[in-house]
Amino acid sequence: MSESESLLRGYLAAGDSGDLEGLGRYVHADVVLHDPGGLVTAGLDHEKETWRTARAAMPDLRHEVQEIVGDGAALAARVVVSGTLRGRFAGASADGRRFKIDQAIFMHVRDGKAVEIWAIVDTGSFLRQVGAIPA
Repeated sequence: MSESESLLRGYLAAGDSGDLEGLGRYVHADVVLHDPGGLVTAGLDHEKETWRTARAAMPDLRHEVQEIVGDGAALAARVVVSGTLRGRFAGASADGRRFKIDQAIFMHVRDGKAVEIWAIVDTGSFLRQVGAIPA
């Protein structure tokens, strides 16, 4: 496994486990993250808050990396995200429904840390699975 692949896997593992202080090992202090719906976070503190919010609503949130491709400075990953919605998130209310969705992550790396991340998520499938929109 390359150093960049370990970086991407470590980033997701830190977020999933709630190790928000550990995120700094994987992302630059001025990281920019592009999420679905036009949400853009800038900086490590905002990234920590994004993970904190997600984990509060989905305490069993998990990202399972299926495949990573890239040259070290730029990576793309195919990921399966799963969990149970227990709080309010992305316009959906808690009702204890489980979900399993696809995600694509694109990451630019500089000096051994992520400087920019794009996350493309199957939001429609998520909203259907948790009952926020009709199936």
